[in-house]
Amino acid sequence: MLNRGFAMNLLKLTLVRHAQSIGNANAQWPSRADDRLTEAGRRQAVRLRLRLQQESHEPTHIYSSPIGRALETARIASSIWDQRIETWEDLAENDVGLFSGLTWAEVENRFPHVARAFTDTWSLDVVDGAETHAQRTARAQRVVNRVVREHGNADRVLLFSHGGIMTHIIGRVLGTDRLWSFGMRNTAIFEFDIDADSWHERGQSRVTPGLWRINRFGDASHLDGHT
Repeated sequence: MLNRGFAMNLLKLTLVRHAQSIGNANAQWPSRADDRLTEAGRRQAVRLRLRLQQESHEPTHIYSSPIGRALETARIASSIWDQRIETWEDLAENDVGLFSGLTWAEVENRFPHVARAFTDTWSLDVVDGAETHAQRTARAQRVVNRVVREHGNADRVLLFSHGGIMTHIIGRVLGTDRLWSFGMRNTAIFEFDIDADSWHERGQSRVTPGLWRINRFGDASHLDGHT
């Protein structure tokens, strides 16, 4: 497979975090509640749409978390295309259990022992009702597996999701067993080129950079200078 050269078509995978939600504006822990975008968030989604339009981005498939803030972002940003949005439960935000929808001050007030355990470990595994790290990682792997299984190198796949689960999905795309933290503004774009044909191969293809490319990582420059 390595004789195809570097000018080949590759599967383009683009992940986008949702625009500012009411929960974001109130500094609340994420939840799976169907909260909406703020007015600022809707403006962010429009800025994202304008950018994608200016760049002539043409997805072949669009998927979104079913949670309101992500789906609303997807609908605003994708209104320039005649393309159906498929909701996908695995793109939903992490379930953070007791912390869901609370500010950190509320967490400390209501669940002081859990708050201390969390700050000691920085692990949601200590939070009652929260998805474990293993569960989040497995869900993220299902996303990557399905993308590669159901789409080929001619496809341009666009996913709208949430910051928490996106850190896991991106980790699975990169093949790391570490959970890296990184800045992720609302409507940030992460874009990868992937050789779907070689994804499961071992050996030389894994170290051939022409088959794997990070095009954008956390790019939200379309928001610069705008409120």
